Amino acid sequence: MSSALHYNAAMRRFSNLLAAVLCCGMLLIGPQNSRADSPEPLGIAVAANFRSTAVALAKEFEQRTLIPVRISSASTGVLSTQIRNGAPFDLLLAADAARPAGLRDDGYTRGEPRCYALGSLVLLGAPQLNAALADPRLSVAIANPRSAPYGAAALAVLTRPGFAGPEERRVVLGSNVQQAAQFFHSGATDIALLATAVAGERGLAIPRDWHPAIEQHAVVLEGHTDKEGRTGKEAAQDFLDFLGSDAARQVIISRGYEPCS
Repeated sequence: MSSALHYNAAMRRFSNLLAAVLCCGMLLIGPQNSRADSPEPLGIAVAANFRSTAVALAKEFEQRTLIPVRISSASTGVLSTQIRNGAPFDLLLAADAARPAGLRDDGYTRGEPRCYALGSLVLLGAPQLNAALADPRLSVAIANPRSAPYGAAALAVLTRPGFAGPEERRVVLGSNVQQAAQFFHSGATDIALLATAVAGERGLAIPRDWHPAIEQHAVVLEGHTDKEGRTGKEAAQDFLDFLGSDAARQVIISRGYEPCS
């Protein structure tokens, strides 16, 4: 086989591996080591809006602690259901306060949930805010309000008096805010109501009093124990504490969030 064919075959294998990782919504940050005494990866369930920010923070955390981080991303509602069904996560970075509190009340967590970021919405695809939200001819992409807090906030905006809600216009639901963004950028809808952090371009800011506050809370989970008897609880608490550091706050703010008061 020629060197070119070897190269093409290798690239295909790499592309297939990358596609599999992205499909599963999981990313392992930091060096992988199979030695028995290597740190157990810290499993973090991350709301879809915060995924790219969490990746940046995880890299910094890994450099400081040498603990690899495994990130799984989906809507907050889906992650909460997975945790209740035994998913082996050590920490939840949710996009709301209600689901971490519910997991705490039902005995799935250790300690109290903690606010780590305040989110916001923007409108993409229109030059004027009120006119676009009032025009029933414009289709809109939002995250699923049942499982995604940003979708619930977007629905609250659409159903304000004077605007065109789901009964009047075509609303395309993404399973999470990232998928809603994909629908808009692919041309499937005219406009989109998205998290500021994932909009991908400058949008029209939605006034915060148009929807319930998007308080993103994190909580340490009961987690899992590996075959060596190790748990991820200590590392999860370390990461939660790291989220409150000045370095982490600067990253969070730079990605379009506001710090918690």
